[in-house]
Amino acid sequence: MNVLILLYLLIVAPKLLIDRVFRGKRHPGLLQRLGFGIPKADRPVIWIHAVSVGEVKAAQPLFRELRQKEPNSFFLITTTSATGQAEAKRSLAEADAFAYLPVDLTWVVNRWVKQLNPRHFILVESDFWYNLLAALKKNGTHIALVSGKMSERSARRFKQFSFFARKLFSHFDQLCLQNETHLQRYAPLVADPAKLHLTGNLKLDIKPQAIEGRLDLPQPVITISCTHATEEEWLLDALQGGEWFIILAPRHPERFESVAELLARKNIPFSRWSSPQKNTKVLLVDAMGQLPICYAHSRLAILGGSFVTHIGGHNVLEPCLYGTPVIFGPHMQGQAEFAQRAIESGAGLQVPLSNIRSTVVEFLNNPKKEESMRKSARELIQSGRGSTIRTLSVLLGG
Repeated sequence: MNVLILLYLLIVAPKLLIDRVFRGKRHPGLLQRLGFGIPKADRPVIWIHAVSVGEVKAAQPLFRELRQKEPNSFFLITTTSATGQAEAKRSLAEADAFAYLPVDLTWVVNRWVKQLNPRHFILVESDFWYNLLAALKKNGTHIALVSGKMSERSARRFKQFSFFARKLFSHFDQLCLQNETHLQRYAPLVADPAKLHLTGNLKLDIKPQAIEGRLDLPQPVITISCTHATEEEWLLDALQGGEWFIILAPRHPERFESVAELLARKNIPFSRWSSPQKNTKVLLVDAMGQLPICYAHSRLAILGGSFVTHIGGHNVLEPCLYGTPVIFGPHMQGQAEFAQRAIESGAGLQVPLSNIRSTVVEFLNNPKKEESMRKSARELIQSGRGSTIRTLSVLLGG
């Protein structure tokens, strides 16, 4: 116990302090991350790890199919972020337990693996921790990557340390990848090519949520979602004075208050999702898990994370689930496949910040274009389905 506390103080605490003071992040479940309060299972464990919100959403279709095929298993969902944990408890509520991923120290992960003795460990998209994977492999756990991806930057880094990369990826029994680009990035790093499978992106199999009730909002409604620092101000400035109502949904809950302060500073009449009011121009979404109802009530969505250079965009197909056309900015390097699908299908438009206002005005004043984009959004979602079946076929051996 004393050793673990000392290691926490020397290794973990400084990072958490920096996150808390400078980034506004909180790290709940610290004792759990250090190997205490591990969930107790009374059945064979299937452990699914999804880093944050996007990965949790990607896990949904696979999780639901696995639960039907493995009804006697104990499903554990772990995340790294607090927002991911909240999303998991909301959208994967049928799981048996939720936890935060343990710190990747040998004695911590060994404690987890020994107690859980998982039959399967399923990693969604990425988040590779060597000690955890090594402990699972030694335990005889079947290890799989699903909806796997790798950025060009990560591929270059892994190639620079190819010996370590090959050792890392040798722990996997199967790597199910989103597309040919990602497969080619993994290929030089995986000694056995038979482990590589092209199964598609699980996010294409996400189903829309049932929307109950209606929001009583002035029309037309535009949802600006998944925004990061500075994007709210840029987009609000670009759209100021327009004859539309804006739903504004920042990406991270720790930024809700700073965005509220921004709206007050700009003298923009607004209310909060938690306390809606009449006669405002903006509805600030200060609660998690509300985007489906926002998209369903919007004529158009503008997706953040794509106007700043360092994020790489977010999932542009989420608005399309509700037949809502989407606009996104020029920086979509992290979501290149989805951006291309949206553009080619006619469901989305990639627009620089300087053209946002004119694009919105043209869209809202052109009913034929709007209907065409809505139709394309619905068709785009239907055209990409099938990844879950292909992934399950690999995981369960046909």
